[in-house]
Amino acid sequence: MKKLTALMLAAAMAAGCAGCGSAPQKTDPAGTQAQASGGGEAEKPAGTAAGGEKEIVEFWYHAADEKTNEIYEGLFERFNSSQDQYEARYTGFANKDFPDKFAMAIATDTMPNVVSLGFSNVMTYVAQDALVDVNRYFDSWEDKDKIVPSMVNTLKDLAGGPLYGIPYNYNQDVSWYNTRFFEENNIQVPKTQKEFLALCQQYANPDEGTYFFSLRGVKPYDNLLGWLFTWTDGGGYGGSYFDENGTCIINKPEFAEALDAYASIYKNGWVSGDCVNNNFNEMVAEFGSQTAMYIMHNSSSKTSHLNNLGDGNFGVAKALANDQGRYYTSAIQPQLYAVTNTKGQDGDYTGAFELIKFLSSAEVIEEIDQKTGRIPVNKDNYDDTWFVEDKYMPLYQEIITDENFIQIQNPYWLTTYFNFINNDMTADFQAVLLGEMTSQEALDRWADFLTKEQAAYESGK
Repeated sequence: MKKLTALMLAAAMAAGCAGCGSAPQKTDPAGTQAQASGGGEAEKPAGTAAGGEKEIVEFWYHAADEKTNEIYEGLFERFNSSQDQYEARYTGFANKDFPDKFAMAIATDTMPNVVSLGFSNVMTYVAQDALVDVNRYFDSWEDKDKIVPSMVNTLKDLAGGPLYGIPYNYNQDVSWYNTRFFEENNIQVPKTQKEFLALCQQYANPDEGTYFFSLRGVKPYDNLLGWLFTWTDGGGYGGSYFDENGTCIINKPEFAEALDAYASIYKNGWVSGDCVNNNFNEMVAEFGSQTAMYIMHNSSSKTSHLNNLGDGNFGVAKALANDQGRYYTSAIQPQLYAVTNTKGQDGDYTGAFELIKFLSSAEVIEEIDQKTGRIPVNKDNYDDTWFVEDKYMPLYQEIITDENFIQIQNPYWLTTYFNFINNDMTADFQAVLLGEMTSQEALDRWADFLTKEQAAYESGK
């Protein structure tokens, strides 16, 4: 159930074709829109207007920026003009703001009808009875087989059978580098962690305020976990956090060594002093301003690099490998569109799913992914000219079928995991960088917590 392996994804991709920037929201919140259109009290997003009027379908996007707001607003105009039964309304939230906004909507029974989510927080919202199993709608959808089956099965496995959303794309962990800097200094793109560390040391220039690397100190989990599992070659358990007894392995001595090596980049002054507080925006800003020449992030940040550096001034490479040539990454999990529980689990959610079907179509996914750099899961897209000729997609396909690539099996089935990686991991990692906690102490805390959570999960099955 819990094995979110690259093998499954590779097989699906081969059959079909061979978490995340953030920015302030652009559109008004759903409640404000409803109030403006209705007069007195704000309409509840889930309602159908009386007198034969169109049913309102509210949608919240969880990781909006200026580009995605522009894309989705245009798509919603197209959807609304294509039929006369539903009026879909779009609201985009910054990634950092969405969890609090959605939590408030759950608590106050003012959820929109459809939300986009990252894979990591699905079970948290399921535990709050906020999402609806859409198996019945998916099974009757004539295009359901076009959605990569392994992605759908991954979601079903996560929940033990129910399907709490339709996957529409995924992000691939990669490294981004400044091509001009590399060419001017005759630098080969590092392939291994040790080559990378040497470059961090060689090109750190605090006096000039320039560095080889920008480290992410806030919500570092994908970068950090990829580093730890790669350095240790999975600690003898591939990409699993747990041994055969359900004990978390990430506090083994080799993981502490790996965290020491990663933290040394900051402690040695090989990155800016601000990096301890860098979130996505700050990390990308350092790269875009050429304060740093190399970052680790996923495929979704392409748009930011295009805006900051311009096309042709940056390149993409595989994640760093260990001495054995293997590399582990954390971020290949789908993003999904989920129906929220606004009418009870047995309610009629036809309108919500009609919007999801539209947003999951190959034509719409092409428009979204071509402009954002995300990777589609609608198999019709794999023959599209834009996909075949894209300068980045071939690398992503190469990674997904590479025998040296290993997918880390993040325990998203634990409902506390999302909060853990966002809050506990950030605080402890920052403490390690600042010398307030040793690597072993931080890893012991994480392993103890995850071991207990896994035991509670197993006992409750």
